[in-house]
Amino acid sequence: MPLEPVLEEITRKGDELVKKILEEAESEAKSIIDSAKAEANEILRKAREEAEKEAEAIKRQEISSISLEMKRAKLNKQKEIIESVFNILRQRLKEMDQKNKIELLKKLIEKNAKPGMFVYSSKAEEKLVKDIIKNLKLDLKFAGNIECLGGIILEDPATKIRLNLTFDEFLASLYEQKLSEVSKILFG
Repeated sequence: MPLEPVLEEITRKGDELVKKILEEAESEAKSIIDSAKAEANEILRKAREEAEKEAEAIKRQEISSISLEMKRAKLNKQKEIIESVFNILRQRLKEMDQKNKIELLKKLIEKNAKPGMFVYSSKAEEKLVKDIIKNLKLDLKFAGNIECLGGIILEDPATKIRLNLTFDEFLASLYEQKLSEVSKILFG
């Protein structure tokens, strides 16, 4: 009998040790699982943040692209409108009444011509220009015709300087100015 209490004591201590090892193992397993869950949650949080950042970047890029596309469309539309207005102006210049045409040509010649210059005009305005030169008694020589809506070109034979005072040139200059204004409005 004396051996039986010793065996019971060993069994009891063995059971306690097994129980203690199992508790420690469960505690360690729980700790590992908790740590793995925390790590997984952190990875998931970071992935979500990255996805949100990427989505926001794509959204900004799309908005920027659409905005640029809209600016281009607006610029093209404004350019079409300006071209349409200038086409109307061209047509009105072609159809300008004789009195206004004479007055305009006279002012161009008076303000810009110097003695000895050559004068060029369209075939349609040749007689008007010759009459203006004659009536103003200026020392100018009619030198020929040019292809234009109206107006004149003055040329100094001594300095080879040419003044393009054609309606075409005025319209082209005005057109370029207006296109520049539209660009400044759209693109700052």
